[in-house]
Amino acid sequence: MVNDLKKDTENVLTNGPAVRFRKTRRQIQKMETKDKIYHAAVEKINEKGFNNVSIEDITTAANVSKGSFYTHFESKEALVFYTFKQSDDIYKQVYEKVRGLDFLSMITRFMRISYTEYEKRGKGIIKAMISNYFTWQGYNFYGKDRLLLKCLEMIVESGKEEHVLDTLIETDKYVNILLSTMIGVEVMWCFDSQNLSLADMIEDAVRVAAKGMMMQS
Repeated sequence: MVNDLKKDTENVLTNGPAVRFRKTRRQIQKMETKDKIYHAAVEKINEKGFNNVSIEDITTAANVSKGSFYTHFESKEALVFYTFKQSDDIYKQVYEKVRGLDFLSMITRFMRISYTEYEKRGKGIIKAMISNYFTWQGYNFYGKDRLLLKCLEMIVESGKEEHVLDTLIETDKYVNILLSTMIGVEVMWCFDSQNLSLADMIEDAVRVAAKGMMMQS
């Protein structure tokens, strides 16, 4: 059963959907418009803060109508959801780069590379993501279907196979430790006034957490 679950997870991470269809010109244009709106929103949110940005600010910056905005996003909060979707694409790609390393190297490199890209979005949008953990009911930010959790599960499973993590401890418990560390550092970084690197902070904190998880030889 565990091996079947692991195989399914690896298939999702490495292969993605079994069938891919070529996008039509209309679908490509739709995605381009959605990305234009999203990037305009991120720029405005980073500049003024999530609560100070209106839909009109976003549509003006993107040079689209309000109708076009609502075709792609039901609200400003939905933009946050889209950020999570994009982040999952990064996590998936990074997992493919680090898989096969030893556990400690794998988890720290995974964090370093992922959060170097994640940080590029800007502090404003990341603050908005964190605040919406608590206020937006439209999305389970850390649901089981998120690729981030699947990546962490596979890294933990690798640690168990390497015999540096206790196989008697449920994988979910290890994942929760890592996830709690990540979220905590993100919150601290949002309040940081010294312009510290989020990737540095995450890598350092997760290294300490991962070493604490590892069995002593």
